[in-house]
Amino acid sequence: MKNEQYVMELVLFKLKEGTDKDSFHKAAAELSDALQTQLPGFKERQLLHTSDETQWTDIVYWSDMQMAVAAMEKLKSVPAFQTFASMIDSKDIHLLHLIPVNLET
Repeated sequence: MKNEQYVMELVLFKLKEGTDKDSFHKAAAELSDALQTQLPGFKERQLLHTSDETQWTDIVYWSDMQMAVAAMEKLKSVPAFQTFASMIDSKDIHLLHLIPVNLET
């Protein structure tokens, strides 16, 4: 995304204890589909985890801050998000919206 305007949403979280990983992976894929089809401004998504799958990172790229903030509100009513979020430990979530710095001189 070099030389392109965007906002990166970075979410660090842990799953609820006892969450079935296959079910979570399916929910994550369904959420990716919903992001692509239902939320304007969505660009790309990556979901990552540590080798022991205890810590997860969701990286979502939005066209701008306005779209990122609007998406957060709209997601509350998207069933795929509700399913995905129901598997996350709500006591251990960290969310940041990051704006890139142009380092070219």
